[in-house]
Amino acid sequence: MRSFDCLRISPSVPDKRSWSLSPSGLFTVKYFFLALSQYSELPPVFPTKIVWNAQVPFKVKSFVWLVAHKKVNTNDLLQLRRPYKALSPDICKLCMKHGETVDHLFLHCSLTMGLWHRLFQSAKMDWVSPRSISDMLSSNFNDFGSSKRGIVLWQNACIALMWVVWRERNARIFEDKARNAEYLWDSICFLTSFWAFCSKVFKGIPFNILQLDWLAACN
Repeated sequence: MRSFDCLRISPSVPDKRSWSLSPSGLFTVKYFFLALSQYSELPPVFPTKIVWNAQVPFKVKSFVWLVAHKKVNTNDLLQLRRPYKALSPDICKLCMKHGETVDHLFLHCSLTMGLWHRLFQSAKMDWVSPRSISDMLSSNFNDFGSSKRGIVLWQNACIALMWVVWRERNARIFEDKARNAEYLWDSICFLTSFWAFCSKVFKGIPFNILQLDWLAACN
């Protein structure tokens, strides 16, 4: 219990709320997780930079937040929360082989893993799948270079891949639609390039150049 003996209250000064971890004095989720990730006695619990610094729509950032914390409604979680709403809980709708978990769907599924391999190939890098999607997001890859453009483009590409995988999963479950890996990769390329095109660091770079060669656009 904290002691309030040292506090001095002045009746002439109006009360106000202040949160010391934010420069504005107002509570924000961003600065809350930033404080958690920088707390020396705890390991990083959230890939702060790739989420809050990413040049993507806010709803997509929120989605990645859920993925990193394993809070998206994959079938394994639905089976625990609402068993009657879990559709084929032991089957991943993308590969039709393994049970659907966050780590499987966004990292270890054969379809998703193929997309990750293709992303690393576009950066001319070899890649070994990590244990979890959280580890993947927390890794400091500089596969498009360490410049601001390279960092933004890599963050966009990783997030676009997860977003496209999630939308494809939902389309197969709720719309009975299935697209092949080539279509999904084209969608990832488009979103990555579009989000980068809308960011300040790629100002002046034509959209078609971004789509054609990510490495060249980062130089």
